[in-house]
Amino acid sequence: MTDNRQSKLHVERVHDQPLGRTQAGRFFIPLRIFAGDGEPEEAHLVMSGPDTENLLRDLARLFGGTLSLGPIGGAA
Repeated sequence: MTDNRQSKLHVERVHDQPLGRTQAGRFFIPLRIFAGDGEPEEAHLVMSGPDTENLLRDLARLFGGTLSLGPIGGAA
């Protein structure tokens, strides 16, 4: 979860929705965005294959291990 206390903005992964692929073949991560005291909005973070690989490599380096991309669900 990302949390910005000055703007009361935070973003979290929607855990009850699977990762998936767009019809164009990009990967997406379902997110829930909270802004201020309003109702949360849901959106997809859409990334290309190379962007996804770079993110996984950066996360693996950050956590000192290896991460692999498992099967990802169907199109949005």
